[in-house]
Amino acid sequence: MSATTARFAGAVFDLNGTLVDDIAFHVRAWRELGRKLGYELDDGRFQRDVNGLKNEDIFPRLLGRPVTAEEVARYGGEKEERYRALYRPVMAEVRGASELLARLRAAGVKLAVASSAPPENRAMVLDGLDFRGALDVVVEAEGLPGKPAPDVFLAAAAKLGVPPAACVAFEDAPSGVRSAVAAGMLVVGITTNNDEVTLRAAGAKHVAADFTSLDALLFAP
Repeated sequence: MSATTARFAGAVFDLNGTLVDDIAFHVRAWRELGRKLGYELDDGRFQRDVNGLKNEDIFPRLLGRPVTAEEVARYGGEKEERYRALYRPVMAEVRGASELLARLRAAGVKLAVASSAPPENRAMVLDGLDFRGALDVVVEAEGLPGKPAPDVFLAAAAKLGVPPAACVAFEDAPSGVRSAVAAGMLVVGITTNNDEVTLRAAGAKHVAADFTSLDALLFAP
């Protein structure tokens, strides 16, 4: 790739559904758990009550009652273990992800992942697909308010040392888009599991199917 000038000083990526198209495997794991716990999960409810959120916020919504920390750990551990078993054999990046990370880094852009995923899920994807070496920062969302609160994106910008307004964020879920918008970032929606209308309604200024067609937005002529 030829040398280019970047339009942003920082880029912050969601992980699940954004750098990897794994949401169908999460849905399957959540539905299998639902058969045991007694909740139903159609696509609309998944997007509203699950996608992009932390387990501690998800279980009260799905079960319709307060949930103890022990229950979150037990049920969440079961669901995440099942997700990893399903997705690990077929793990793959969204088209163009590695190439874009390399090109942004070559242009001097600082790179972060800001994810609500549990640590074991993050490690499986980041290490399994060799993303970690391309990143400056991986924000661990434990202890932070979950999306759509802006905290995880603000933490990413702070750790990068880049003002949020100088960052572009990439997200696949409405809750994540709203989180990045609230942090003051320009947001690109990736349509792996939500359509353009939905992502734009949440606040995404640009929408793409993958990472192969973003030159005009990210790089100066």
